[in-house]
Amino acid sequence: MALACLPVLAAPWISRALHPRPKAFNSDLAIPVLMIRAREWSLFDVYYWGQDRLGTWHLLLLRAASQVSGHAFDYADLHLAGTAWVLMAAVVMARLAGAWGWAAGGLLAAVLVGNSDSRVPLFDAAHPYAWQITAIMLAWWGLRRLGDRPDAEGRGRWRLRGATACAVFLAQWTSPLSGQMLLMVAGVEALRAHGLDAAPGRSLPRRLAESGLVVMGGMLAGRLLRAGFDLYCHVRFGSYFRTGLVIDHGHLADNAWRVWKRLAASASMPLLVLATFGALAAAVVLWRARGGRSPAWRVEGAALVLACWMMAVVQVPVFFLVRHVRMNDFHVRYFSLVFVFGTLAGLITLVCLAASLPGVSRRWRGVLALAGIAGLAAGVLRVPASAAAYPQGLGNVAVRLEMRAPGATLLGGYWSTYVFAALQRSGTMLHPVPCEGRQVRTPWWADEVPRRRWVIVVGNTWECPDAGSRADPAPWVYQHGALLRLVQGNLERGADVSFALYENATARAVAHTAQPAAATWRYCQAGATLRMSFPARGEALVMVARVARSPAATLLAAPVFADGRVGQPVPMAATGRLHRAELRAAGARLVGARITVRGVAPLKARQTCIAANSLVVIPDPPTER
Repeated sequence: MALACLPVLAAPWISRALHPRPKAFNSDLAIPVLMIRAREWSLFDVYYWGQDRLGTWHLLLLRAASQVSGHAFDYADLHLAGTAWVLMAAVVMARLAGAWGWAAGGLLAAVLVGNSDSRVPLFDAAHPYAWQITAIMLAWWGLRRLGDRPDAEGRGRWRLRGATACAVFLAQWTSPLSGQMLLMVAGVEALRAHGLDAAPGRSLPRRLAESGLVVMGGMLAGRLLRAGFDLYCHVRFGSYFRTGLVIDHGHLADNAWRVWKRLAASASMPLLVLATFGALAAAVVLWRARGGRSPAWRVEGAALVLACWMMAVVQVPVFFLVRHVRMNDFHVRYFSLVFVFGTLAGLITLVCLAASLPGVSRRWRGVLALAGIAGLAAGVLRVPASAAAYPQGLGNVAVRLEMRAPGATLLGGYWSTYVFAALQRSGTMLHPVPCEGRQVRTPWWADEVPRRRWVIVVGNTWECPDAGSRADPAPWVYQHGALLRLVQGNLERGADVSFALYENATARAVAHTAQPAAATWRYCQAGATLRMSFPARGEALVMVARVARSPAATLLAAPVFADGRVGQPVPMAATGRLHRAELRAAGARLVGARITVRGVAPLKARQTCIAANSLVVIPDPPTER
């Protein structure tokens, strides 16, 4: 119990030191905060919003604590909790490693806090690694206890199996690679237990079967949870939120080379190489140790080296096989657990070599204790100085926006919406909605846009060209099925973007017909014409919105009069993907418009050359709110 208190006591200091810089706070970091603050519960919450890979059991626990206690968790609270949890992995390692307890625990603490290759993503709440590592260590501890208690039967053994399977489930829920990693550990633990105790009735195949079935039971529970998530998303939102994990055919050789370059350029590479040789030697030691023919401490060390090395290596094929990793430029975050477990295996190999030297092997306990002390000291020395954590600039803008339009919708780019909402109060925060074509992690707020009266639109951002610039905000915006009219152009500024206030004008749209329907009009085709008809009137503002991923076009609008005449076409002004033209009666009432195409930009990959909607409204100059 006293040992478990150390991470809790050290967490505030380490969390302040490793907290992301204020400029690093972004929408990816904001999503976990919004998930903790959410009031409603659903299966959509079991994974990081908008995808199906990163489990969020820890966020759900913090949400429950927040609702029970009434405390509104912010990112600093989440970072503190994650820091305490990941440091607990060193305590679990110390408990499971037996004679190697202090050495393995101290070295793991040094790697977690001091490894420059893995430290940043590890202590980043937008990534699952801090929560995944300790769950893996708990499952490993359970597998070791299963191997160390061959005579335990009945309810006690079933409880141990169940607890281990639950730990596997948490690890698998956090990241789908955890199951494969723990299958490697289960095999190593079976070899270790058989080498230390080859008692009759506890054969190697039986040990392998028991530990393997426990791990697969936890993996199956994780798969069932994902199936429930997929079903819920399909029923609730009409779509799946699956990560495109497809084999990257045609790039495998180049991907393997780039993965190698990423590993070779890391500071961890020497220890990774040492760990590879250590793993080969460890496999030999474990195989020869059957029946207790090798010293127990050496078998324990070999098991630690081989298990850590295999957990590191089993991830590497995914990096060059899956297209998703290449599309994210082989970011260092994907290699985090490779660096953690690979460098740990290398360090334990060094300690094994030192403890096996002639004249030292009889004092192996002192060598292990010294290694643990050295690891803890190195970890402490590697902790950087604390720095400012709160993003003051973003926070000030968020507060001002919240005061101007509490509870309104905030429409903009992915990187300029969620980040502000997470810095506001739960009851009055703006509802963040990225523009169409950007990653939408909260589809329920996007569905609300047509029903919200006031919408704040973030301008001057490459992610949402429909909004216009700081000096020239778009007078009209069409997003998520809502037509928005500019009310105040210079509502607020800050964080290199601008904010404008819009009123929902969807209800003001005049009923009309379009031939063909706008959603089927392929404007790239030669001679493509959209014919719009509406009740006779003196003037009308006609608009055509393209789908989010579509090539730019120059459109012309010609008025159609009640006496059958068709007027001269005029160029339609365009901001982003919304084209508009104001038409007036000339000698006869206006009854329609004919939209033609003058030119279209080249069609790029993943673009569709169709319109999204056509609209007709009565021109009305914006008024102040």
